[in-house]
Amino acid sequence: MKMMQSLAFLHQKGGTGKTTLAIASCIALAASGARVLLLDIDPQGSASTWGDHYAERFGVVVRAQGPGPLDATLERFSRMFDWCILDCPPNLGETTLQTLNLVDRLLIPVRPAPPDIWALERIAALLADAQSRGLEIPHQVVFNQWRDEALEPLQAIINRLGLELADLPIRFDPAWPALFEGADLPESLNRQMMQLLTG
Repeated sequence: MKMMQSLAFLHQKGGTGKTTLAIASCIALAASGARVLLLDIDPQGSASTWGDHYAERFGVVVRAQGPGPLDATLERFSRMFDWCILDCPPNLGETTLQTLNLVDRLLIPVRPAPPDIWALERIAALLADAQSRGLEIPHQVVFNQWRDEALEPLQAIINRLGLELADLPIRFDPAWPALFEGADLPESLNRQMMQLLTG
């Protein structure tokens, strides 16, 4: 039996779009027929609040991570779902550090602005440390909320940090905020999310 795939949206900085992309990922995957769990490990609980109102409509199951160990949670759900999407808190605390070591893949959203890129340095150091211990953590930095800004200078910084970069940026779209009001994911954004998730 195929095991669940786990993917975390992670960045130590707030406002990069982690929760929005996590929700959009779940909507896109569920629409494709996958059994999807959205695991909210951010104390702010925005993903859980969305789930309380809209998850059933989209065929997504949402759970908030309790005080128990994250590995036990993932194991408990591993045969019930095809995908587990984790929405991480905007910090590199203990829960986030656990996530680094447990998930199959990390997606690290950044806005195309220097402060978001500068904040990648500690994540890059953690990934490099894991690699030095023989733990390869598949990851991609993805530009989010892109409005045709020049990306080359920012890409150069990401490359110097030794981080992998997603092929395509996620464009800004007025439809993104409407997700928190239960709106459908437009087809253009659905395609972008599926490319990001399966690329």
